[in-house]
Amino acid sequence: ILGCIIAVIINKDKLYDLYNPPFEETAIFPYDGRENPADTTFTVNGIEIKMIGVKGGKINCKGLRKTIEFDDFYIGETEVTQELWISIMGNNPSVHNDNVLCPIENVSLPDCADFVHKLDSVSGIKFYLQSYPEWLYAAHLGIKDANTLCYDESLSWCKDNSDGITHPVKQKKPNALGIYDMIGNVSEWTTSGSDPLFFVMGGSYETEKNNCKIDAYDICHASVKKGAIGFRLV
Repeated sequence: ILGCIIAVIINKDKLYDLYNPPFEETAIFPYDGRENPADTTFTVNGIEIKMIGVKGGKINCKGLRKTIEFDDFYIGETEVTQELWISIMGNNPSVHNDNVLCPIENVSLPDCADFVHKLDSVSGIKFYLQSYPEWLYAAHLGIKDANTLCYDESLSWCKDNSDGITHPVKQKKPNALGIYDMIGNVSEWTTSGSDPLFFVMGGSYETEKNNCKIDAYDICHASVKKGAIGFRLV
């Protein structure tokens, strides 16, 4: 009987995969008649953290099989900076450490989780690490036109214009939501994946401009530390 039950479960999973193939393209469906919630700013250890309001909706993520639904949420205006990291953690592991307004990088996913835990304790506010669907939804919702699905000189630091280094946040234009560096500067950890492998989004200063696309991603081991990978809060 147990063998029959296992067989039924396996066949059910195969049938689901057959009739629900992965989405080939990302599509978002923001809730009609709803405005983005007002942006909000917190001050922690004398440093401002601005969070951009994102209205809820649904998303079909490229490569996933199920539609995901969101309530309204907030996402960091910028990638987490070295300045904020130093104020919480007391160190700076970044490879590119000439300017504390550059994104923090050279941190593993567990390092990021430890930072968020300590930030919560210091601020009394509950922050999170972003998921792949959250990042992708905010990126697509912030598209001004079809051209900003990929590299745009005015929005992005990529291999062709970065001189091989990270740059201070908010030097390029934001997307339509007011979020900076969604593409380029540093790639961004997410909590989505299959442990120990996780999605890393957005491309970085090392990425060729033809590969700097909103739907492009890397898969990295959670323990990886690179000068091209940082993170963003939600």
